[in-house]
Amino acid sequence: MKKFSGWALLLLLLALPLLSACGSTASAEPQKLVVGFVPSQEAENLQAKAKPLADLLTAQLGIPVEVFVGSDYTAVIEGMGAGKVDIGFLNPKGYVTAKEKGYADVLLKAIRNGSDSYRSQIVVRAASPIQSIADLKGKTIAFVDPQSTSGYVYPVVLLKKNGIDPEKDANLVEAGGHDKTILALLRGDVDAAFSFDDARTIVQKVDPDVMQKTRILAYTDPIPNDTVSVRSSLSPEWKEKIRKAFLAIAEDPEGKKVIKEIYNHDGYAPAKDADFDVVREASRLLGQ
Repeated sequence: MKKFSGWALLLLLLALPLLSACGSTASAEPQKLVVGFVPSQEAENLQAKAKPLADLLTAQLGIPVEVFVGSDYTAVIEGMGAGKVDIGFLNPKGYVTAKEKGYADVLLKAIRNGSDSYRSQIVVRAASPIQSIADLKGKTIAFVDPQSTSGYVYPVVLLKKNGIDPEKDANLVEAGGHDKTILALLRGDVDAAFSFDDARTIVQKVDPDVMQKTRILAYTDPIPNDTVSVRSSLSPEWKEKIRKAFLAIAEDPEGKKVIKEIYNHDGYAPAKDADFDVVREASRLLGQ
């Protein structure tokens, strides 16, 4: 057995509290939390809409909560992986990606219009000669982001199921937001647009006649609603605190207005990882 001199033993004893503190940082209570939002709409508008939710979470959780709006969907995922984003409003595909990387766990899924699922849509101009999915062959189509479930994954799967190879038979153009795909369609920059159902409502402030100027060509199969996810390295206690905070906010009249304004959420339902297996299957069909 190795013997220590008196001085060495004293130094070792003095160092033990520091070593213990270093070993406990992973489970240390957070001093603040960062909630990340995917840019499904104009980033500046989203930042302004998200700030009241951060204030409500601060009141519920007792520590400062800050807002982060990602430059794209991947930015929020990687932010969670780097420990810089603690709570993510991840879309279904984004959650699946984050979970596969070991970055995130799902807590809740959104409720909209009484449902925990939604659909993607393909939109064309009202006077367009495009009357079927087959007519999209050779056309230019705006999509949201490669990580967007309703703005890319599901509609591309729908194209493939109808015999259209998106890489060879169509020209897909990334727009960066659900509102932006619709606006590109209205400008005449593209022949069709992918978006969630019905993203046209978020464009009505810019163009009140958007509903008359466009029409829905097709809908996809149902998709699980977007998630409230947390980084996997958070303690179980804090995951439960965050889950309860969101449920409390969704039950409060002021909170209801806030979450409705951001992503049109009416409330939240329990969620488990298996709920998103259908998204994994769609990604598999897409070859992602």
